[in-house]
Amino acid sequence: MKRKLVVILPRGEAIKNFVYSGISDALKEEYELVFFSVIPNAEIKTYLKGKCDYLYELDSESKDKKYASEVKKCIQIAHAKNLNSVTGNLKLLKDDVDSKKNFLSSLLRKIRKKIAYNYASDKKLKNLTSYYVRLQYKKNKVKYFEKLLNEIQPNLVFNGSHIHNYFSLDLLYACKKLNIKTAAFLFSWDNLTSQGRIIPTYDYYFTWNEKIKGDLLKYYPFLSNDVVFVTGSPQFDFHFIDDFIYTKEELYDLLEIKYDKKIILYSTGMAYYTPKEDIIVSELHERLKKIDPNLQLVVRIYAKDDNSVYYALRDQDSSLKIPDHYWELNHLTPTLKDIKLFTSLVKYSSIGINVASTVSLDLAIHNIPVLNIAFNPPNVDVYPNDYRKIYDFDHYKPIVASGAVSLVYDLDDFEEQVKAYMKDPHKDEEARKKLIHDFFGQSLEKDKKTVFLEVFNTIFRK
Repeated sequence: MKRKLVVILPRGEAIKNFVYSGISDALKEEYELVFFSVIPNAEIKTYLKGKCDYLYELDSESKDKKYASEVKKCIQIAHAKNLNSVTGNLKLLKDDVDSKKNFLSSLLRKIRKKIAYNYASDKKLKNLTSYYVRLQYKKNKVKYFEKLLNEIQPNLVFNGSHIHNYFSLDLLYACKKLNIKTAAFLFSWDNLTSQGRIIPTYDYYFTWNEKIKGDLLKYYPFLSNDVVFVTGSPQFDFHFIDDFIYTKEELYDLLEIKYDKKIILYSTGMAYYTPKEDIIVSELHERLKKIDPNLQLVVRIYAKDDNSVYYALRDQDSSLKIPDHYWELNHLTPTLKDIKLFTSLVKYSSIGINVASTVSLDLAIHNIPVLNIAFNPPNVDVYPNDYRKIYDFDHYKPIVASGAVSLVYDLDDFEEQVKAYMKDPHKDEEARKKLIHDFFGQSLEKDKKTVFLEVFNTIFRK
């Protein structure tokens, strides 16, 4: 009899990583595969049904009662204090600034911090987190999932994105209540230092690389080395699948760009950290036109934010290419078309530009020069944000130190660096290659279907 593996797909990006990639196909051959998934639309629901043995819909967010909500807020403050990371400290500061909007919010913020700081140690945080999870056990939704899990009798429950779990938290609390083994994929490389405490905890963890594994063991010292596995991240595999890459001519036709143009790819970031980034995009576009009219700025917009300012830029100047993103915004789900557009843009770019983005890794995989914007939008106050300080973020600092990316400190510096890379595209090539080797190890060369299957088999043998 096949073992039963429950895979939680709590957001669209988990569907991309574990279903579009073909990983679930390999798992289905080995195990009885049960999906608990958000359903972005009817078409994707049909698609998911064909990829598993049983499909259950995650259709409501987990909601705390007032007391539990306050406990969780204190946990996250205490965690940020204990973490003492650049990103965590910035979040504390931003929340402090936001709380000053009125007297009551400021007072509540001070009370929460006073309570939270009493729990800002590894042992107290672990105990407070366990207490918070136990508070969830009496919720009706948790009881519903408890009954369902007793019927399914899974051998393991795997969460495809530990951070995007609002729709799956009650399911996970039910797993904790029933002592069912759980595992989680750490969704992104910055999550440990930027996205708060992992709630609930899991029995096993999958990480991108050895450094992230080391960070996890450092920040959660009660975990043992043998419950953390390095798997790489499926999101990068699409760069090596021909079906997800246009020919250059197909891409240029789609963007309505002349074939002799050279693409300069700007990838926008999260407005929470990079406010008013559209001003920088406008400035760079004008500067590029002066450098060389054959340089075509193409802007890849961050699908999770309001992009109306970028659409306005596009309407004002047709020479600025800002293609639509093709995400299904319900549950923020990348589509197959969007994945193909992104991988093709990266592959055929001459230079990539962003503000401390994961896209820097995508570009380096293809040995594309990377410029990182390290100056604030001109004539705009973005406090408490600071584009320059982003490069001190714990996860990104090693990328800067590697020499694989080049920081840009003003528009004149931008012009000089663009000219230098256009003259010599191989500039910093060895640093980019070394970064990819050091960051991914051998994982880029391994078939993720085989990797994840081996890890699950190892867990089942324990």
